[in-house]
Amino acid sequence: MQERRAIFISHATPEDNPFTIWLGAKLAAAGYEVWADVLRLNGGDDWQRKLEQALRERACKVLLAANANAVSKQGVRNEIQIASEVARKIGDSNFIIPLRLAPFEAPFLIAHAQYIDFSRGWATGLYDLFQVLQQEYKVPAQQAASAELWCSLQAMHGRALESRSERLISNWLRIRKLPETIFYYRKSELGPHGVVLSLPRVEYGDGFLTCEEHGIENASQTPLEGALEDGWSELGISPQDMCNKFTYLANQGMELLLKARGLKLQEMANKRSAWWFGNDLPDSGQSFRWAETKGNRVLHGYSEKRKLHWHFGISAFYRGGPLRHYRIKVRLLFSEDGTTILPGKRMNRVRRSFAKGWRNARWATCY
Repeated sequence: MQERRAIFISHATPEDNPFTIWLGAKLAAAGYEVWADVLRLNGGDDWQRKLEQALRERACKVLLAANANAVSKQGVRNEIQIASEVARKIGDSNFIIPLRLAPFEAPFLIAHAQYIDFSRGWATGLYDLFQVLQQEYKVPAQQAASAELWCSLQAMHGRALESRSERLISNWLRIRKLPETIFYYRKSELGPHGVVLSLPRVEYGDGFLTCEEHGIENASQTPLEGALEDGWSELGISPQDMCNKFTYLANQGMELLLKARGLKLQEMANKRSAWWFGNDLPDSGQSFRWAETKGNRVLHGYSEKRKLHWHFGISAFYRGGPLRHYRIKVRLLFSEDGTTILPGKRMNRVRRSFAKGWRNARWATCY
């Protein structure tokens, strides 16, 4: 008997052909043997026989491209029936893996099967599928498999490129406007004028750089945009050094904003600042709406089982290019009393266990 090494894709024809061609090309490129009826470039009973033979004798897993339309099609239901018989024969209760393309009512024969969600995005679903095939089910792949056929089919049926606007959701917050002027005040000038500089400011030489205007006569000043491009020759500050100093000013400004909004400061093990939501907020849930995107996020909570509070936090870093923006990084912190964050080593241990199911390997760096 031949070794079962093939992955069989069951799908609605022709509605889900584009997805099947895309998925087949990705799996074949990763070294898997792939079968699906979309390969039938010419009709004929012989192909049907080969397809059923592959399902009964070659398949080690069956991927079901699942949506309401697909599971209602007789051809798909026939393949589910055959796959269920094979599953019982080989003793594999996870033989059929539904790929959820859209909401669907699972047929009785696969009601127990745990699906992989492709509705949030094909790339996201593909990553999860590879994790399951490689780590959980140990599906064998060849080192030098050919994806030429699948890539040819993908090119043949692919859509033409379009030039159109597309909304981008990212962790970059664009800076729409900068202060017009940057000032340099010497310490000897500040005292006689009764000026006490607030933050943000950065010390340089015998004075401070700031965007705060105080009307001190003869104080040095220059347009900020020009200083970021060309430096500040009067003070001997190069363009690169000027950009570094403004980065420091911008980060101070963001920290002042976060503090004013009620977030708490925590220094992480890497010395980065994290700003987090404590239990003193009136409501742990926050709604948001951005154009067509809307939702609700919980910012802190409590685990009765572990007797621990968890807190959502962020770090924000100014970046000068390719456009000026703040880059936001997600943090997850823990406390016993809602006020004092756990020390670094213990928090790392808790994060890996408590939040194991919250984030997968792709999100590990978010912490």
